[in-house]
Amino acid sequence: MPFIRLFTLCLLALAASVTYAHSTLSDITEGDEEKVTLPVIPESKLLIHATEGIDVSSTSGPVQSLPLAIFLTRKSPEEVTAWYQQALPDYTTITDTTGEQIQILQTVGPDTSVDDPDTYQTPNIRIRPADTRMATHLKGAETVVQIFYPPASEAGSDED
Repeated sequence: MPFIRLFTLCLLALAASVTYAHSTLSDITEGDEEKVTLPVIPESKLLIHATEGIDVSSTSGPVQSLPLAIFLTRKSPEEVTAWYQQALPDYTTITDTTGEQIQILQTVGPDTSVDDPDTYQTPNIRIRPADTRMATHLKGAETVVQIFYPPASEAGSDED
């Protein structure tokens, strides 16, 4: 069951500071890229698509995320960040203390940091270098792109 293994690897790829309450495979797909309501960087490969989001544990209790699509690309994290900053100019870019994980969010509070549990419910793009486990799914992959997006019913009427 390579799909379950891939799903597990993708969940492990999310920040270590967050513990997952539970996940079900019933809403996980390998396709449906057209449902993603935020821009998807060209020349990327969809790995996992949790159309109902994921359940995340935080210190204040469980958090249900927005739908999540995880992509791999051969572009560098810097190229991906620049592309998303241009594609989403009204979003704010923040970086973790290591400088390796970048998050581009629709809204940011004064204390928002990369991977805050609240950011799972805010439209955002998470960008980080691909590790060797993830890179096995796309030869030459340099970057993992996690897109937490609003469902089409909530994305607004300015689409079309």
